[in-house]
Amino acid sequence: MRLRRLEFAVIALTLAFLCFMGGYFTGRSQNTVNITPSVSHQNDAPRSAVAASPPATVIPDSSVPGEAAPPVGGGQASEPPPSSRDAEGRININLASKAELMDLPGIGSVLSERIVEYRRQNGSFSKIEDIRNVSGIGEKRFETIRDKITV
Repeated sequence: MRLRRLEFAVIALTLAFLCFMGGYFTGRSQNTVNITPSVSHQNDAPRSAVAASPPATVIPDSSVPGEAAPPVGGGQASEPPPSSRDAEGRININLASKAELMDLPGIGSVLSERIVEYRRQNGSFSKIEDIRNVSGIGEKRFETIRDKITV
């Protein structure tokens, strides 16, 4: 008799777990929007169709709160933003984000925030040596990143 109670308890707990997990996964909302852009050449379409295309629409991307996805639709292609890395892979300290600055050896969260704040207050660096003006970046640290940065 005792074995049957134990079996019943295991079966009941298993069913309860399965019901919980089923409800958990089916109850989650899916707010993602998948958009597959279609490529059309302006030369292939009649001029009236190109002129009548709808304006670009910005659709928010739910994976990154507060940021919007790039325009979709008939809008003009914009120029890509300036890259924070040059052809040799060096990081431009005037354009790099906090996360990109953290790729430099010896530069962590605190120092990358100081670099960004320094740029905000003082403007762009005119030469790479100016990064030594940031609190916490001395001669030793500068020497370790000298060949990995550019302006």
